[in-house]
Amino acid sequence: PYYATTAASYLYAAGIMQGTSETTFSPYAPMTRAMVATVLYRMAGEPAVSGDVTFSDVPADTWYTQAVAWAQEKGVIQGTSPTTFSPDSQVTREQLATMLWRYDGSPAPSAGTVMDFPDLADLSDWATDAMTWAVDQKIVQGYNGTLIPREPAIRGQVAAMLWRYLGSPLWV
Repeated sequence: PYYATTAASYLYAAGIMQGTSETTFSPYAPMTRAMVATVLYRMAGEPAVSGDVTFSDVPADTWYTQAVAWAQEKGVIQGTSPTTFSPDSQVTREQLATMLWRYDGSPAPSAGTVMDFPDLADLSDWATDAMTWAVDQKIVQGYNGTLIPREPAIRGQVAAMLWRYLGSPLWV
C-alpha cells in the first residue's frame, strides 16, 4: 500500500523490519506474534536478555526466542495463556496497539482524545487505553474511517504504525 512505502523503506534501512524475501516486503501479509516481538526487540536495540522463555510453545533456538524472552521480561507482550505464547498466531490491530503502548511504558492517554469511529464497539475493553493512546499519538489513524480493531494487522499497517511511533523519520 502506498501509505506504507516510506515507512517500510525506513524500517528496512534501520534494520527493524526485514523483507519476506530478498526482493519483497509483502505489505498485505499478516504479522504473527513472533514477528511483532522480533520487530519491537530490534527497535529496542536487541538488549541482552537475562531470563529464559517460560512458554512451552517457544523453543530455545528459534529466530524469535530472544525477542520473546525480552518481550516477556519487559512485559511488552503477554502470553495467550500462562504457559503459551502462540508465536504463529496473527496479531490484530488492537493487540499491536497494546504491545506498542506497553513498549512505551503504558502512558495514560489524553483525556480529550476523540475516538470517533463507527466500529468503536468492536474494541476490546482490555485494549481501550492502548488504542486511545495510539489514536491520540496519531500512530493509529483508522482504515477508511474505521478502527477495525480485531482485524489482522498486515505488514504495511505495522510498518506505518511503527514509523509514526518513531516520529515519521525520513532517513536513518
